[in-house]
Amino acid sequence: MHKIIIPLLSLLVVVYGSSCKKKDNAPANSASVLFVNGCAGTLPAVDVKVDDVNVSGALNIPFTGTSGYRFIKSGNGVNIAWYLTNVGTPVTNRSLDITSNAHYTAFAGGLVTAPSFVFVTDDMGSPGSTNAKIRFANLSPDGMSVTATVANTSIDTAVTAMEVSGFLPITAGNYELKAGDPTNINTVVTTGNKTLAAGKIYTLMLTGSLSGTGTSALKLTLISHN
Repeated sequence: MHKIIIPLLSLLVVVYGSSCKKKDNAPANSASVLFVNGCAGTLPAVDVKVDDVNVSGALNIPFTGTSGYRFIKSGNGVNIAWYLTNVGTPVTNRSLDITSNAHYTAFAGGLVTAPSFVFVTDDMGSPGSTNAKIRFANLSPDGMSVTATVANTSIDTAVTAMEVSGFLPITAGNYELKAGDPTNINTVVTTGNKTLAAGKIYTLMLTGSLSGTGTSALKLTLISHN
């Protein structure tokens, strides 16, 4: 009898332990945040702290890089702060109300000499089996009124500094992505052709300044959320 019961008990422990691990993937009283370094001039990288504690997986984020989604605690008055990696100099921070089980993106934007913090809720609902969805984030401090497009389709128009558009569903495919102020051709930048895959969620991010050079010049980056 014991030879039968012990293996069954072992199997139950394995199954129960496996199910617990899946539930534990999302800690209680937490939210999921994608940290994006869109602040031009933050070289070599930035670190993120929540209430003065380093966020695991959100350290040494290079310019235009992301952390992937990370769990942070939810609640009122949660302080999220960016610091220069290996230097510890503060870049930007905000005190925020974070809802449990929600998804967010936290952008460091602007220029390192005049940084900004942009925090938005993410709609992670599926765009469908044949569509992708994409939004536009204008992290340039230039004050431009920017139009962003996927080929000949507008993601949004008149997007001003430190604004993020809503998500636009679009048929999956290979497209040229552009953004700029329609009144000034010198502001228009492109990613070249990019594949927007079915079922995927993206942000098209504008960084830098028209007067900037190198990494501080106007630049478009495509970010994947899933």
